[in-house]
Amino acid sequence: MVNPTTRIIQSDQRYKSAPLSDQFVNIPFTQNMKELIEFDRTVDISLITVFDEERQASPTFRPVTKFTLLFENAYTGSTTYVPFRDNLYYTNAIQNAVSYYPSGNVPSVPPQPINSTVPWDGFPQYPEFDFIRTDSRVSGYTFGNGKHLEFKPVSATTYNWSHYISYPYLNVYQKKMYAIEPNTQISWSWSASDGIPFVITEGSDKTIGSIRFKCPVPHGLSTGQFVLLSSNYNGNSFFQVSRLGNGGSGSEEYIFNIQNVGYTGTTFITLNQGTFKRVLDATNSADTISQYYVRKHKILTDAECAVLVNAGYEKNIYNDKTKCEIKPLTPNQRKRTSVKEGSRSYTLSFNCDVKIDNLRDNQNRPLTQLFFTTIWRGYFGWTQKLKQGWDFNTFLKDGKPQIWWDQNNADSNASVSQSQYFTFNNPKPFFYNNFYTTGDTLDGDYCEWNNYEQLERVISTYQHKITYNNNWFKLPSDNLTTTNQYGYFYQPHNPIQLRVFSDYVEESNSENIVGLPDYAYYSTLISSFRWRDLYSYGFVSSDGVGVDYPFLNNAHYPFVNTIFRITPENYNIPSDYATSTNPSQIDTYQGGKVPFDINTIAEPLIDGCD
Repeated sequence: MVNPTTRIIQSDQRYKSAPLSDQFVNIPFTQNMKELIEFDRTVDISLITVFDEERQASPTFRPVTKFTLLFENAYTGSTTYVPFRDNLYYTNAIQNAVSYYPSGNVPSVPPQPINSTVPWDGFPQYPEFDFIRTDSRVSGYTFGNGKHLEFKPVSATTYNWSHYISYPYLNVYQKKMYAIEPNTQISWSWSASDGIPFVITEGSDKTIGSIRFKCPVPHGLSTGQFVLLSSNYNGNSFFQVSRLGNGGSGSEEYIFNIQNVGYTGTTFITLNQGTFKRVLDATNSADTISQYYVRKHKILTDAECAVLVNAGYEKNIYNDKTKCEIKPLTPNQRKRTSVKEGSRSYTLSFNCDVKIDNLRDNQNRPLTQLFFTTIWRGYFGWTQKLKQGWDFNTFLKDGKPQIWWDQNNADSNASVSQSQYFTFNNPKPFFYNNFYTTGDTLDGDYCEWNNYEQLERVISTYQHKITYNNNWFKLPSDNLTTTNQYGYFYQPHNPIQLRVFSDYVEESNSENIVGLPDYAYYSTLISSFRWRDLYSYGFVSSDGVGVDYPFLNNAHYPFVNTIFRITPENYNIPSDYATSTNPSQIDTYQGGKVPFDINTIAEPLIDGCD
């Protein structure tokens, strides 16, 4: 093709009398156009690069955990309800049998006569708490005449517990909370947003160099930081932390001190109570003050998605506790083996994919954690309304449960609906907890967040409490009220890490930089953005920070081992320790874990280790 800007003139028109001659136009072999090719087959493809790109772009997760179930069967009770009575792990069989047979002798078959109103004492057996029930063929209980209910093998994994995937999506700042010193009458009622409660154990009235504050939860402070108190001294509420602890081992977590510069009046006298918030820099508290809240979880899967199976032949380190119940010492004259405690492990996976591409966490950041959420269902009806609280509520007060757990306290009701059923025309119902469904919400841990540090700290873990229904199984009274009895605690939410944030904070004084995340915080203190980088899947720093889970078929397969404890309420508070009401012994309680006095900490009587 000739360039359209070229002008061709005939030879006889070039000048006057020019001869006619042949003309030629030279066409250069230069290319200024290129044909588009859809696929270039000559380019080498890096499988490593393609794999990493697919891995980073995939929002699909299939989380798996291995549950190691640790359960201490701690509470004996009594019952006359025949299906329960005939399936206890008996603790007083001889005396019960003597009372059951009025003649005073345990008869041979047939057992005559019988006093059926006599209760039998013992422990509910291990299957009542196990993740997978295996008692499908127990005559008079799960099948046969007089059975409690019809056992369906397909429901073996959901009679006692149900399992879900959840994530923290919201902060609840006005959650009502309550804490109490087990060995004193000191208690606190506060909203989560108020901060952390304290009591002054060494006040300005003692004219010593420091004023000492004691908290029922870990305070999270460091020396040199500030506290914003709920009270003020001459208009000032900011005070610098001068020292942590009282000199005893472990007290630094719960005790902090400020310098006594000669304070007068009643602001800092001994036994005053209040709340505080942690502040990094009192000159710019707006940027550096911490926020306090309860994070709320949202359910991502239905109960039918959970797949729970035995973990091969694996058991935990504790042996099964069994015994033979001999025929004459049972109310139904049947020889059997009863199980008090087991040692099983389980694998939990989900047949529903979890997609996180449109999810944000409770700080509006990309989601980095999912949680295995396990909820007590109690379909067999041994228990009553499920209660909720936090770790600081799990310790006894004067040897008894805190009033927080009372069945009449609506603030400690778990957000799970309850149903009931009747058997054998009994006038009193059996209760059980309904399944959660996708989109349902429930509370979680009590936390602290600091914008300047870009860190979230769990102050106290979320707990559920299981208590027996005393219509069917009565615990010894032991001066307890019928609405506030001993029970078992478990932690519903167990995390699995999807990605991690860096262990250092990035800064930039301009928003026009590559990689500035939308969750970055702008600090007026330093006129700069602050954030923590989100590490990519598979990256692990030299300090071991990061995750590297398998990636296959366009899905991530994160895995974590989970120790699931079902803990009796009175397992770690000695009876002679929880009775003191002497104010001078305030420091003898360290978060309910280790007794210590004002000057030194004694060796723990029971350390709480399993």
